[in-house]
Amino acid sequence: MKKLKYILSIFLVIWGLLIAWIKLFSVGLDFPFLTVLTAVAIVLGIGRHKKSDLIFLISASLWLISSSETIGFVIFFDEGSYGRMLFGIIPFLLGIGLLFSTQIELKFINTSSRKIILALLFVLIGIGSYGYKPTTAEVNCWYYLDNGKTYNVLFAKTPERTFEVELSSDKLKNEVKAEALQYEGRDGYYCPETKVRVVTRFGTIISAKVISFRNSEIDKKVTFSSPTKIPLDKVNGKLEILKPFILSIWN
Repeated sequence: MKKLKYILSIFLVIWGLLIAWIKLFSVGLDFPFLTVLTAVAIVLGIGRHKKSDLIFLISASLWLISSSETIGFVIFFDEGSYGRMLFGIIPFLLGIGLLFSTQIELKFINTSSRKIILALLFVLIGIGSYGYKPTTAEVNCWYYLDNGKTYNVLFAKTPERTFEVELSSDKLKNEVKAEALQYEGRDGYYCPETKVRVVTRFGTIISAKVISFRNSEIDKKVTFSSPTKIPLDKVNGKLEILKPFILSIWN
């Protein structure tokens, strides 16, 4: 079992470094916390440090939680792309193996049945995190303002992926007039790189608020004085463009 523990840990370190390399070209430099923690456990184990098994246990636990979260992302946000679930299944299986091959004198995990219960708990924590998941979406917005109490706003990810909604916030209206871009020959006020604070519950958007945008002509970030809530029941179009699309992977 001792050899298996080290073999599985080495595979987890290799996996973590691979994910770090992939992230470097997608989301940028990312500190591989779990990978480093697992490497520390290996070094301490080789040195026969008395706390090494505890570090192995913590490493296995965190890998199980993080991989369960990755699996949950595919279930709730990436339906139909189940091939990407491998990014969660591989470290999950390695983490399960590491959990069961780590021998430590703790009463709550001193039997296989208790380790199974512990593993199920970690799965529930990882997937259960989607019960309330705040994220920030970035879209482009066009505000069509007039003298009425309400006005239309177009949110766009691409020309084909858009939605419209009617808003009534005077504060937002005045700040858009003062800060947004206008182009000759096109109606409306343009707010590129608009940040929308989104909250989802198991993949369903339950709240969305417009919080800021970037004036690309002068490279100025404009944060609205008061976040404006998007009335989800009045949205016309593809609201799902506000859902996260980058796979949640820890390493």
